[in-house]
Amino acid sequence: MLLRTPLILAIMAALAASSAAQENIKLKSGTVVNGRATAYDPKNEVLSFRTADGQDKKYTMAELDGRSVYLVYSSVVPQENAKGQLQLANFARDAGLYQHAARRYGYAEKDPSLKADVEAARVVLRQRAADSCMTNAKAAQAKGDAKEAQKWLSLILEKLPNEPQATEAAAMVQVDYAREANARDDALEKDHAELLQSDLKKGKKAYDTMIERTRDGLTARNASASANLWKNALSEGDVVLKELDRLAKKYPDDAKVQDGAKKYRQLTIEQMVEVHMHMASQYTARSSFNEAMKEVNAALALSPQNEQVLAQRARIEQSANEGLINF
Repeated sequence: MLLRTPLILAIMAALAASSAAQENIKLKSGTVVNGRATAYDPKNEVLSFRTADGQDKKYTMAELDGRSVYLVYSSVVPQENAKGQLQLANFARDAGLYQHAARRYGYAEKDPSLKADVEAARVVLRQRAADSCMTNAKAAQAKGDAKEAQKWLSLILEKLPNEPQATEAAAMVQVDYAREANARDDALEKDHAELLQSDLKKGKKAYDTMIERTRDGLTARNASASANLWKNALSEGDVVLKELDRLAKKYPDDAKVQDGAKKYRQLTIEQMVEVHMHMASQYTARSSFNEAMKEVNAALALSPQNEQVLAQRARIEQSANEGLINF
């Protein structure tokens, strides 16, 4: 389907109107090739390319830097060209650029005649995205990078809850999430063991409950249940912050206590930001963009310079402006 005659013509017309007569594509080896794409075979995932010196080359997706080629095409295919956007989305999907593919499918389905084709393509997209996330999660787990593994597992549970991989992801999160999250404060627990058994006992209990509720929200297979668990987690986080404020005021001249309170505050804020981001992702998946934006803004109120949150806000704004969904 990708790069049949309509898209080739669109690309050639756009390039003819441009002052730049050539395109650059990048290979995974780092080599940059100058010339023009002439066709794409989606069945075999092979790009045909005519180099600047007139040679006809064929590159498999395994050889190409998919993002580089995708950017070339996306710059010359008009958004209103629904068929071109569908073909471009398929290319992005084959290159593993799943979020880009999802957005392009959104453009394509604005043409009612393409809705069935788009939905069929989205089925493949979801399958491949889930496979990719699970592969990345297991690779991170094998390296002992629990936080990275949790990131990929969360993506499956939030964005691809109906894929078969979601069941496996939920089981993995249920086993590892609380253990990994609690490990972040192991050093603090050791340094402030006495304080945790007295002044911070209530705060520590609320912190542990916040972790558990976050995990349970991820593994719940019902959106309403997830939302309730995450709201509960945020309430527990508020309890922790209040307890830390009380502690800091009680021991204003104790440098060790002040340092411990500061570090626990940072851990608590990071966890609360994570919860807000989970909720934002859930709302975005349901096209509830106003609610998603509220969660992102709440996360930014806790962590104003957080790059991940800022990037998520930009994606939500784009989806809202264009009336798109992710998958």
